[in-house]
Amino acid sequence: MSQLTWSEPHLWPLLLLLPLCWLAFWWLFGFAVRGGARYGAMAEERGVSPARRASLWTALAGLLLLCWMAPLLGEERVAVERRGLDVIFCLDTSRSMLARDLEPDRLARAKRDIDTVLPLLVGGDRVALIAFAGRTRLIVPLTHDLDSFRQLMDDVDTDTVRTGGSDLAAALRGALQLSSADNASTTVIVLLTDGEDLTGAGQQAAAEAAARGVVVHAVGYGSTRGTKIVLDDGTGKSEFLKSDNGDEVVSVLDADGLRDIARTTGGEFVRADAMPLPLVELKKKRIDPLVKRAYEAGEDVIKKPRFQWVLLPAVLLLIVEILRYGARRR
Repeated sequence: MSQLTWSEPHLWPLLLLLPLCWLAFWWLFGFAVRGGARYGAMAEERGVSPARRASLWTALAGLLLLCWMAPLLGEERVAVERRGLDVIFCLDTSRSMLARDLEPDRLARAKRDIDTVLPLLVGGDRVALIAFAGRTRLIVPLTHDLDSFRQLMDDVDTDTVRTGGSDLAAALRGALQLSSADNASTTVIVLLTDGEDLTGAGQQAAAEAAARGVVVHAVGYGSTRGTKIVLDDGTGKSEFLKSDNGDEVVSVLDADGLRDIARTTGGEFVRADAMPLPLVELKKKRIDPLVKRAYEAGEDVIKKPRFQWVLLPAVLLLIVEILRYGARRR
């Protein structure tokens, strides 16, 4: 059974001042009666008891104070519009992202794509950025400050995470740590990578995200035919990245692996070379409808306000005072 509660319980001590209010009203109304007698008012005009009027006005003040304290009793379910969308970008910063099969290279193209979608976010949305290679690094926690986000993203390069490799599972689990269970329906993870999951645990991490109710979308950068990775040697010359065995490294987009990760969570995989603005298309077609459904399904339980229970008696007392004393004055 619901109990009576108050929205402003800290106002309770003010009720202790009601006796002082009664004394103040009694003195004020008694002063008015004495003044009327002094200036020759008729006996029937002076017949209103100061104590009775003081009691009425004190009761009126007490009821208004109780109304201010906002009593709550009972519960009701109301639709809740969750205005905030949390978008967590997981950006691959491994050296394979330096491949130039996308202009100017995969990493620069991915950062540009993120920048193009930021203006489409509304005021209540938050964004976060995780850079990952062989391990993860949180660059920007969830924030509303898009300008700071852009500045910190601009500084991200392949030296941001010095451990080699592409640990997709660590990136997804790092993103899940930023999300909360209460906001799972309005949390979206966007994985921007060439998809070379060297640890092979990305699918398991995607299943963990699906269990939490978090959707993962993947954007693949690169060619499925494979591309060599060009490095600048610091002297103005370029050379191909080589493995420890001396072989030139060829980076291949793992489209199937990324598609499986996205499908596991109910998300979508898109290739960056298939459209000029992949993140903008992804937001319009998949993220916005997801958020709309979350708005419609949102529901909360709130206490019913009962201020009218004390406001109505206060209004009645005020009417009684006007009819009794105001008529006498006329």
